[in-house]
Amino acid sequence: MIGCLFVSIFGFIYFALLDTQVPALIFLAVALSMIPTMTMYGPEAALIAESFSPRLRYSGCSLGYQLASIIAGGPAPFIATALFATYHSSLPIALYILGCAVIGIVATALLTDHTNKDISAEYEAV
Repeated sequence: MIGCLFVSIFGFIYFALLDTQVPALIFLAVALSMIPTMTMYGPEAALIAESFSPRLRYSGCSLGYQLASIIAGGPAPFIATALFATYHSSLPIALYILGCAVIGIVATALLTDHTNKDISAEYEAV
């Protein structure tokens, strides 16, 4: 959730640096963009794995990653291009990133917390 918050704020900083058209600031924007990306992507594997019971973990994680790529990652460049073509500004793209981050925060908040729960009962029935 901290990663989503970081990404939502950094979207505005990123595009402000790109809009300067100063090569050094553009390089800085691209280099710094790896930090919020890693802040979200790093814990994602653990979050998805812990969202499923051990018996469903591998198939659930696989489906989660694949569907996220198709549903969110696939159309994102097309949406960003359409926003820029329509509004001739990077602000709508930063707002789109903010919207995606808000969806991520809400979805994460709605997940069931399986931390420190006994999972042995699942295997006793088998």
